[in-house]
Formats: sequence, structure tokens, C-alpha cells
Amino acid sequence: MNIYIGKNNLCNLGTYLSDSSIHRLYIITDETVNDLYMEYLKSSVDDFNTYVYILPPGEENKSIDNVLSIYDDLIGKGIDRKTLILSFGGGVVGDMTGFVASTYKRGLRYLQIPTTLLAQVDSSIGGKTGFDYKGIKNIIGSFYFPEAIFTDVTFLKSLPKREITCGLGEVFKYGLIEDYNLFQFAKDNLDYIYSKDLDTLMSIVDRSVAIKKNIVSRDRYDVGLRNILNFGHTIGHSIEAFYDFNKFNHGEAVILGMMYEFYMALELGLIEKEYFQEVFHTLNSILSPILFSQKEIEELIDIMRNDKKNVDNNIVFVLPVDKGKVHVFYSIEEDLIVKALKGDWF
Repeated sequence: MNIYIGKNNLCNLGTYLSDSSIHRLYIITDETVNDLYMEYLKSSVDDFNTYVYILPPGEENKSIDNVLSIYDDLIGKGIDRKTLILSFGGGVVGDMTGFVASTYKRGLRYLQIPTTLLAQVDSSIGGKTGFDYKGIKNIIGSFYFPEAIFTDVTFLKSLPKREITCGLGEVFKYGLIEDYNLFQFAKDNLDYIYSKDLDTLMSIVDRSVAIKKNIVSRDRYDVGLRNILNFGHTIGHSIEAFYDFNKFNHGEAVILGMMYEFYMALELGLIEKEYFQEVFHTLNSILSPILFSQKEIEELIDIMRNDKKNVDNNIVFVLPVDKGKVHVFYSIEEDLIVKALKGDWF
């Protein structure tokens, strides 16, 4: 899988495609990206016949109904196996496009052009595709890797502040699981990141991509090492689902999850208090944690019990054990989860 990272690098896309046997492109995007950038993309692929399918934006639209609608459109347009599927958007578009590409006619070639910080550093890379079902995030999906990813950081200039925060959730995660220097760099350069300085963004995108690509290459199908990428996600996914995927976006939920899970690690004696305070204050500076009631905590834990990472009915957690290091824990006392979510500690 080739990943091309740069500024204004879609000019290379036409050259890449001209060396293939592709005759047509089927582009899946959302309303926001279509309005902002579709003409720019089309100018890079004007030698090809193109079709465009436009999704409504937002995690709440990552559904089987929209997947079926795309299938209907593919069939209606007579899309064949010499058509390349192109994902053009953020994580929701990428996950759904990958799933459609992996299943339509038993698999079509596809590319990713991620347009959000979260998609550029995380979701476009791992080959995980799918959609949410019955309130459970990504419960239906497949592993299907794009043949190439074209990451153009200039797309990030149009992102609102909230989307930058969303991507930072995954950037900070990489620093906390693998590269403490990346965590420090992002922490020390928040002003440059939020002002969308392209050189700073290139630095965090490039390092984050290298970390994820290395982990995925060693565990493509998520059966071992790759589990560490789920740090912050056990509680984070439950918060996303608890609010029906329309209050917190994925990256925000991961930030919240990391805060609660860092506290759990502190309570278990896995990390020093100084490290906990450094990380908590950094994350808290961009997103405030939530005080949950007992009833809400019970609902959150019920959601966690359906997490696809669980083993033998135990809720699985990835917890920090040192600066830039984490371990997977397969048995955590429920009382500790409750204590963390009550939030008496912040």
C-alpha cells in the first residue's frame, strides 16, 4: 500500500491512474467535500469517465441504508470490475467506501483521498471498513486495503476547529502508545496546529502515518499488536454510541476515552501521577470531560459489553504503563470503570 503525503499532490493522481487498466472512476464523497473540492479532484482525473455518489455528512449516516443505496446506484450505472472506487472525504466516507469496494462484485480496486485530519492520520490507513448497526460502532465490516492513499494536507486548511480537535485525538493517541516525543510535539505546537500551519500539520501527519503503517504492517488483521491502537476507544466508542453518534465525533470521543482510561491506569498503579497530570491537563485543554450519573454509567458499560474487542465476556482495555507505552488488559474490575466515569477525580 503506497501512501503519498504532500501539499497539492493530487496532480500525481492522474499519472498514477494512467498507468493502470482503469477506464472509469466511481467517486464516493459527502455533501461538504463535494461542494468544496469536487472540481479540484475532477481536474486531476479529467481523462477518465467519472461517476459521483454524494452521502449526507456525519457518523449518523454511516448505516446499512446508505450502503444499500450505494449498491443500488452501482447496479443502476452498470459499474463493472474495471471501475476504480475512489473514497473522497473523511472517516465516515472512507469506512463506507472501503466496505462497498470490498463487497461489490466480490471486490473492486479502490483508492483513498482523505480530507480530514482524523482520516489522514488514522482511518484511511488501516484497511478497516464498515458501518454502524443497532447503535454499535463498526460492528459490521471487513478488512480491505486501498491500493494507494493520496494525502494532501492542503485540504486541512478548510477544516473547522472541531475537526482539528477530532484529528488531534488520534495524533495524541499515537504519541501515548508509541512515541512520547510526538505527544510532546503536538502538545507544544497546539497554536500552530489550530492555526493550520501546513508545515506543522505535515509533521504530525507524517509521523502519525508512519506509526500506524508500521503497526498495521505487523498485524494486518488485528489479532495481536494492533490492539494497542484501540487505546481510548473502549470508553470512547461507548460515549459515541450513548449519544447516538451525534453529540461527539469519533476523535472527541477518543480524547474523552483516553482521559478516563488514563485515570484507570493511575488507580491501578500502572503510571506515575506526574505523567497522568501532564496528559490529563493537555487533553482537558482541548475538551472537557463529562460527569456521568450512575444510570448513564450503567448504560455506557452495557454498550462496552458489545465491543468487538472483548474476549470471554470481559471488557478489554488498552491502558498506559509508561510514557509512550501501553498494554492490553483482558480483565478489569467493573468498579474501576464506574469510578473513572463518575469523574470525582477532575
